[in-house]
Amino acid sequence: MEFVGRPLAGGMLHNAHLAAIEDCVEVKAAIAYAQQGVDKILLFDDCLRKGKKLTFYGRVDGTCPIDLRVLNWFLRRNSPNAICKLVPHWLHAKVIWWVGQGAYIGSANLTDRAWFKNYEAGIYLTHEELEQFGLILELEDFFDGLEQNSFPLDDEEYERQVKIDKRRAELLKKLKDIQQEYEDGHWKLKDRTTPITVAATRKTKDKRLVAFKQEWGQTLQLIRSVGARVSLDENRPDWIASDVPQGVQGDQFLHAYYYQRVRPNSEKNAYLREFNKHRNNPEAALSAALAWWKGGAYEHEHEEGTIYQSAPLLRALFGKGRITTLDEQEWVSALTNIYAFGDHASKVSNGYLGLGTDPGGAAKGVALAHMLWTTKTINGMSAPEMFDFVIWGKGNVAERIWTASHEREFKLHHIGTNILGEVVGWARPTEYPPRNSRTSKALCALGNDVEVVV
Repeated sequence: MEFVGRPLAGGMLHNAHLAAIEDCVEVKAAIAYAQQGVDKILLFDDCLRKGKKLTFYGRVDGTCPIDLRVLNWFLRRNSPNAICKLVPHWLHAKVIWWVGQGAYIGSANLTDRAWFKNYEAGIYLTHEELEQFGLILELEDFFDGLEQNSFPLDDEEYERQVKIDKRRAELLKKLKDIQQEYEDGHWKLKDRTTPITVAATRKTKDKRLVAFKQEWGQTLQLIRSVGARVSLDENRPDWIASDVPQGVQGDQFLHAYYYQRVRPNSEKNAYLREFNKHRNNPEAALSAALAWWKGGAYEHEHEEGTIYQSAPLLRALFGKGRITTLDEQEWVSALTNIYAFGDHASKVSNGYLGLGTDPGGAAKGVALAHMLWTTKTINGMSAPEMFDFVIWGKGNVAERIWTASHEREFKLHHIGTNILGEVVGWARPTEYPPRNSRTSKALCALGNDVEVVV
């Protein structure tokens, strides 16, 4: 945790941004007032230059709190990686979330003065601290609330803002009357009832759950289709036996395709480039990838180890009636064989895990798995019991994944939809093939419009 707002000591928001932007997944910002700097908008330009998706929530009313040059910036770029949403009346927050790295919560608006000159005050919390204090869910709920109560910037809204800004300049003495006239005549701003409630309404939560279940089901069916194609004799490499579950075959095909064909040089957002290339003909992209997979002219030691060692181990340890009998070492062995868990653990700091100056690597996954072994949910479930609930509980699997990753009573720190989606897949690969962010990126690279951050 770091105090942000020490201009004489260099502890400014700009410094926190520079430290977080490189390795974050995406950026979400809710800032009431924004102005363009001398020649650029630092936060926004950095996001595009570094290939980070940006979603900005700004305030809209008759006072034009968002500089017209800022609105124009979004419209001119017309990029799916730069999204501007406008929140009527009530937005006064100053929150920036570099997802996967940390978040700033404080007083600074998006202006040069706030970032470089003013005595602002705020706190920057690392991703580990957000996890530790249960604030990931709080941030998700906050931005979901803004999403529910905002509307997207478009040309028509920009023109409205241009006209009102001009009138404000010409009729400054009558500003109050103009503001009232503008807001009363704008159907999106007419309702001045605050959307803020003490707790999220059941209706809002239900909408989010329905959207999640729909997206999850559609993408899972797409993964099933890929697995069915991959497991056909004409597409299956000689080194894979015919009795390997389709879900396992499909998962490892997507794994190899992503790391060896999409981003062999570790280019983080290569899947977006491939998506744009294949979006008009995903069938052609899949056919070409299957031919490459069948040919076998690539390194497949990792995939072979997963298919014949990790997958059977996880299926056995996560079996119905077996998972709640795991001892600590079996639990650690299981978790460290889950791709999404290892990927998450690699981003957790050594200090948080008690590793000191240890370089990390596999040690991080082991340390985090041991830490989770002694952790319980608010409703008293151990980590294996929570996994058992998600994998083998009653009702809809997607709904249980949502519950365990979004409801505080069931949530375990460091365990989200990415990990749970993969866990269910390894336990029940015939019914539910594994899914994590790497799976989604591979599907996206093949031209499918799927949600990547799951």
